[in-house]
Amino acid sequence: MKHKISIIVAVVLGGFLLIGPFSGPEKLLWLTLLIICWTIAAAYGSYRIGLDWYLKSVHRVEANAIALTFDDGPDPDTTPRILSILNDAGVTATFFLIGEKAEKYPDLVRQIAREGHGIGNHSFSHRKDIGFFGIDRLREDIGKANRVLELNLGRPVPLFRPPFGVTNPRYAKVLTALGLRSIGWSLRSYDTVIKNEEKLAARLRSKVRGGHIVLLHDSVPATVSVLAPFIVYCKSRQLDFVKLPLS
Repeated sequence: MKHKISIIVAVVLGGFLLIGPFSGPEKLLWLTLLIICWTIAAAYGSYRIGLDWYLKSVHRVEANAIALTFDDGPDPDTTPRILSILNDAGVTATFFLIGEKAEKYPDLVRQIAREGHGIGNHSFSHRKDIGFFGIDRLREDIGKANRVLELNLGRPVPLFRPPFGVTNPRYAKVLTALGLRSIGWSLRSYDTVIKNEEKLAARLRSKVRGGHIVLLHDSVPATVSVLAPFIVYCKSRQLDFVKLPLS
């Protein structure tokens, strides 16, 4: 991945600085700047899943379609309402479920699957500090969510979306070990931030394009309110709806 290339470049530049024409304070200054720049690049890459800095993720679908994806469920209030809207519109989507919630609301997990939607792993705990978990703790957290989902679905879950879109080398190793495919997005709705329904709807209409994987949350009431009109708008633009995974 790109972070490996950045390490090689940093090592080469560092070696040049060590044996090059610089000396004393000047050499220390350039080495310090190199370390700072590499650290900033590594942090930025970690928080920008679309860069594929640490691992390759899926961010787009075919050009004449969009994929609706919902994170952070299942929620006993909002998820059934979203499922009802999708059913009425004849649209399938993909739900990235938090294992802890799936364990608490197994009937909703099975309903999502029964109604033809895709299901992915969104970690068990969804802790704010999950990006700092060591590799063993991360493997246990993601693996536990896998076990909960498989217990309710009767089959393996092949997809994973990193909480908060944060990635790092530990995620890359764990997902490879567990056989999971990382899913990103190409349109972030910010429905957890934009509380005004009109502004949220306007953002979605103005930004959506064919090929987009749309990031939404089935735990947000505003998303319920804007979903049906958004689907109508997308259909008016001749966009098909697909669920993940895609071959």
